[in-house]
Amino acid sequence: MTMKQTQHALKVVEAFKAKLSEEQCATVGEAHFDELSLLIESAMSTAVLDEMEKAADQVDALAHRLRHFAEHYDQL
Repeated sequence: MTMKQTQHALKVVEAFKAKLSEEQCATVGEAHFDELSLLIESAMSTAVLDEMEKAADQVDALAHRLRHFAEHYDQL
């Protein structure tokens, strides 16, 4: 995880905690809030990796089209 993702996950958890009463926060406990933060980080990482994979697929497809074009252009 990047530090930016970690910080964002912590901010999300803090925003969630702000919506709860002190009693609810105490009931949930810091260990569970830490777990929530990790789940949020994991979700962000998964989303980022999925988008990077899509971008890599697009670059790969473009490279194949360029190679195809170059091979056929050479024959003209």
